[in-house]
Amino acid sequence: MPHTLRQQLADLVLLGELKPGDRLDEHKLAERFGVSRTPIREAIRQLGASGLIEIRPRRSAVVRSFDRTELSEAFEAMGEIEALCAARAAVRFNESERLRLRALIATSEDITARKDRSAALEMDFEFHGLLHDGARNWMLKTVAEETRLKITPYSAALFTMESYDADLGRPHNQHAEIAEAVLVGDGDRAGALMREHIAQALIALQHFFEETAAQPDAPKAKGRT
Repeated sequence: MPHTLRQQLADLVLLGELKPGDRLDEHKLAERFGVSRTPIREAIRQLGASGLIEIRPRRSAVVRSFDRTELSEAFEAMGEIEALCAARAAVRFNESERLRLRALIATSEDITARKDRSAALEMDFEFHGLLHDGARNWMLKTVAEETRLKITPYSAALFTMESYDADLGRPHNQHAEIAEAVLVGDGDRAGALMREHIAQALIALQHFFEETAAQPDAPKAKGRT
């Protein structure tokens, strides 16, 4: 999946294997993940856009100091943007999109039962992407996608961290409720549920960081291919 390498690098930072100020050695990272330096460089560029990595002209990129206030503000903005997309999609979806949304929720239920974290993360991207498209507003979609890119290294950690006991049922149930509101054309409810969904994701992420910080020997992220 296209976001995997970016998330693998993000995991190294979020779990503390790469610390604020550490230099990212493209050659060593390429060897670690079994790829060329080109996809490593692109992943670093994307993480620079998210604020997790500091890109320095003509010098190696370094891990940026983590600012939880900025993260909270990013999630707050994301909640409002995603809520607007859901509200618009509820009244602008065509029949094909409604069928696709029903199919997504059914697939998500199966994925949740199998506890397939990788598939659940992919489903999360697809679910939100469908609502972005269904909003029928190119500017809103652009802003939503750009904002989601900035928070993905953090939000995806709840799916990818091997040290975290992910509760896949919670986001699935929240998605199902949002989908139900969208499918009956209730934009106000869809927007409110989406806003709450994003807020709950931030709370879960904050709890994860608190738990990780409390562990004297925090687990290291593993390279995944």
